[in-house]
Amino acid sequence: MNTFENIVGETGESQEDIRQGEVITGSDFKRMVRGVYSELLLAAENIDDVERRLRPGSLRRPGRDLCRTMAPAAQLLARSEDDSIGGLSRLAASASFLGARGSAGVMLASILRGLAKGLSGCYDATDSQVGRAFQYGILYAQRALVVEEEEPDEVIVQAARAVAKSAHDAVRANLSILEILSAAKEPLSRLRKKISVSSS
Repeated sequence: MNTFENIVGETGESQEDIRQGEVITGSDFKRMVRGVYSELLLAAENIDDVERRLRPGSLRRPGRDLCRTMAPAAQLLARSEDDSIGGLSRLAASASFLGARGSAGVMLASILRGLAKGLSGCYDATDSQVGRAFQYGILYAQRALVVEEEEPDEVIVQAARAVAKSAHDAVRANLSILEILSAAKEPLSRLRKKISVSSS
């Protein structure tokens, strides 16, 4: 059975690695969370429309649930005076778990919780450290899927699995954090096209 250590690998980095890697600061992390929240607000209605098309009569609102889960994290980080990426990621994880709504929200909060696990103790982080932290997030989300009592939203599950595989492959290839995030977006575009074709 895969463990965090097996998949994520060694967490220690030499000073040479830190000097060569792209540095991600606490301010960068705040901007990332704020950006994710803004994108979710813009996409929420579209996500809910996909749910209604796939499950006519469904009362689930995964887009709204994602926004309500991310809002406390974005608001708390905006007020926080902590400058460390480790401390800020821990605050975001705690706030999102308290605000988590629906299976989509639980998955998002789980990703943030894993991210905090991977960045624990970091003041700043290199791109490779953030990449490994995202792997923790993926693993936490996969475990949340197993323990969720309600049937997970199929669209969210498909998207999470596709993003997880793409991001995992990019991290294994030692790509930069920007390349990892770009790789993670590609399967979402393919899934969006597939949904548009099937619903037309």
